[in-house]
Amino acid sequence: MSAFLELSKKGLSDAKPQEVVQTALELWHKSYLPSLTGLSVESKRVAGYLLDRLSRFNCLSAEQKAKLQEVAYSVRADVPHRESQLKVDSLAKQWGLDYDLRPFMKDLLPLQTRHFKRNFAKHNDEAA
Repeated sequence: MSAFLELSKKGLSDAKPQEVVQTALELWHKSYLPSLTGLSVESKRVAGYLLDRLSRFNCLSAEQKAKLQEVAYSVRADVPHRESQLKVDSLAKQWGLDYDLRPFMKDLLPLQTRHFKRNFAKHNDEAA
């Protein structure tokens, strides 16, 4: 199972930095496009938020960004509206979550650089 789907099912409340990093790697650098079929409503909330939030970073191609946002917006119709009352970022609030990605931003920052992307691609080409 992908890191993204595992994190979506687990939720962000007990997430470890490495789980969030692996999820970002899949979406940003491995061009992973998830299917959210079969997820519970709560898991769809988390998945939708992760896609919505992580697709807004500039390390994605415009094409991958559009694909991820399309999945996020398509699942929004499947999730009953609920707004979080806790102090979370505005997207997490819109998705009805009580946790957001802010605690993990310092872990995600290195993955967003061109240097990281170049080295990641080079390493994956050598491994193939």
